[in-house]
Amino acid sequence: MSAVDYLSALNKNGSGLNISDLTTSLVQADIAPKLNSAERAKTSAETSISAYGTLRSMFEDLDGALDILSGTSVLSATSANSGISVEVTDRSAVQEQNSSVDVINIAQRQVLEFTGFTSPDDVIGTGELTIEIGVWADETTFAVNPDKTTNSITIGEGATLDELAQALSSLDGVTARVLDRGDGTYTLGVVSEEGAGNAIRMTASADAAGGLENFDNTTTNGTKQVQAAADAMLTVDGVTIFRPSNTIDDAIDGLTLTLNSPTEYATTVSVSRDADLAQEVLDAFVNSVNETLTNLKSMTAYATEDSEAGELYNDRTVQRMITDFQKILNEPIAGHSDKPVYLSDLGIQTSRNGSLYINKPLFEQSFDTKPAAFEAVFQNTFRSDDPGVKISGTPNDSTMPGTYRFEFDPDTATATLDGTPLLASALSDGTMSFVAITGNMAGAKLTSSATAQSADVGFGRSMVSKIQLFLDEALQTNGTIDSRELYFNGIVAEQDAEMEILEEKAAVLEARYTAKFAAMEQAISELNSTGNYLTNMVESWNSD
Repeated sequence: MSAVDYLSALNKNGSGLNISDLTTSLVQADIAPKLNSAERAKTSAETSISAYGTLRSMFEDLDGALDILSGTSVLSATSANSGISVEVTDRSAVQEQNSSVDVINIAQRQVLEFTGFTSPDDVIGTGELTIEIGVWADETTFAVNPDKTTNSITIGEGATLDELAQALSSLDGVTARVLDRGDGTYTLGVVSEEGAGNAIRMTASADAAGGLENFDNTTTNGTKQVQAAADAMLTVDGVTIFRPSNTIDDAIDGLTLTLNSPTEYATTVSVSRDADLAQEVLDAFVNSVNETLTNLKSMTAYATEDSEAGELYNDRTVQRMITDFQKILNEPIAGHSDKPVYLSDLGIQTSRNGSLYINKPLFEQSFDTKPAAFEAVFQNTFRSDDPGVKISGTPNDSTMPGTYRFEFDPDTATATLDGTPLLASALSDGTMSFVAITGNMAGAKLTSSATAQSADVGFGRSMVSKIQLFLDEALQTNGTIDSRELYFNGIVAEQDAEMEILEEKAAVLEARYTAKFAAMEQAISELNSTGNYLTNMVESWNSD
């Protein structure tokens, strides 16, 4: 229903025009194009903000997937004997190797048994029990472990066997429980942690009523002990070592050995590169990268007859990010060896649409000839051409891949890395330790033997790490995505302000046009009134 033109309705002697519609049309002619332009700009900016939110989520998902793959090695470890389980736990330290391991004894817990009880609720007497952790040299000689805490338990009147078990179990290094022997009697079993140095001595200070001395093994350890605490004993490549635990992570670099039982003879623990594992992790890498590339291209695609344009089809920032991403994938992975590695060298090739795929025959050929090259995809690596100089550390974003010259002057105890001074310190074993605080290798740590004075050392940044640096730059506070979201939010704010101004201008124009048309109508009305008067007067004269 059209608006009522009250001005024209009240003034029957005016122009006869619909002043309200005319005023609205004139205001719309002036304001509408500008208002529509502002609304389109705001809608476009809001679409871009939403798209950048999607892009942020997409990059976070890729970063999470790469985090899982980061540090992955294609090395796998196996044991030829069920008495030894082996796991790769530090892929940055593990190397291809075969080690001879012979388990002579496994580590054991001390087990003490206190018998002769009729119920878990038997009252045990009052007094104090002192519990010490250490080593039993023989049945009566005990040495306290200085690294362990000595504890005392005060036993009150009415305390039961079960309550004592609970009190003992609350102590570090002790587990106790009441067991039904099945012959109508109960026993208190007390168990230590693994290792000869974790055995238990319990000393009772019983009150006059007595009874608590039953739990004293100070002079009766031989009769109370069911199993003695013992260290694991094994040989690794002919060297005999002892460990307090059956889980050993310092015998072979990068591996954790779990000793399940003694072995009758030396067995081989092997570390080798696994082609199936290599293809599995490469598949995961390729799938994660392809998913991101596909989504990026969809967001920036131009309209066709069959499809609409992507939300960021004309956004040069995202188009540049795609270009930078693809450039990283095609760049050499430097620093891992004398020659750089390319993804194409490993059988990872690029299809016409830009996505990656694994060429199976090329992958297999590459793995057969240079399996170590596959580490460059997932692992940052340090290397040294002198076994007397070892390099490690945590590279930062600015650490540059490449080969660097290490020089040490024993006379001044100073060292440099490609001319950059290193922070030096002497270690108790006679070796020197160095840390790179500045320079292209900031974050690197080196150790050198007393005789090593120079070496070529290197750092290789993995392909995964390179991509994550690219993602970090986009995702970080004030990074690429933040900046674009800020830019588009600014456009939304500008257009909101522009539309508010236009609405105010429309109200002013409407009032102005209304006032002018009112004056016009009044003038026309007066002219019409004068004309009617003259017409009536002439008609009156003619009638006379």
